[in-house]
Amino acid sequence: FEIKTKGLTPRAQARLKSMWATMQKVFSSRSRLEKIALDIQFDFETKSRLMDGNGNAMLVAGSVYEACKYYEIFQSLGFKKCAIISSYEPQAGDLRTDTVSDEEETETFEKYEIYTQMLGGASVEDFETNTKKKFVNEPYNMKLLIVVDKLLTGFDAPSATYLYIDKKMQDHGLFQAVCRVKRLDGES
Repeated sequence: FEIKTKGLTPRAQARLKSMWATMQKVFSSRSRLEKIALDIQFDFETKSRLMDGNGNAMLVAGSVYEACKYYEIFQSLGFKKCAIISSYEPQAGDLRTDTVSDEEETETFEKYEIYTQMLGGASVEDFETNTKKKFVNEPYNMKLLIVVDKLLTGFDAPSATYLYIDKKMQDHGLFQAVCRVKRLDGES
């Protein structure tokens, strides 16, 4: 940020930071994420490969916090066969023990709570191994992977039929992510 706004006055930098923070709040808003989750759930109810259990999907979230919010929303909708795979590892030491007051601390706490609940006592490594195995070999048991930065390159899952992208991506990264989906609806 400092490098990109080097020529701006401190006031202009502050205004730009404020606008960026507002945009991030809009992108992470629960109502926006709920609408996207409902659209994805609709696809699982109407697209043949997703309905019959032979295909599954990946959702690329913009941040680990957004991935956690998506997971929480899907759980509340009764869509239980989904999981998050990301570089995040919940550490109790990252949480402050005093009163949570600012937005960043609240996000850290929510992310920690949702992730540890999803892990159900398993280590992150064991959870990811089992989840990826289910996604590849049992698409009917792991219908949706919510990812942020992992599995977008080099992960081979022939059952992956759909890719939902809710993250700014471009060039090689976008190409690699799109290559994760292997089949078209109607193709065995």
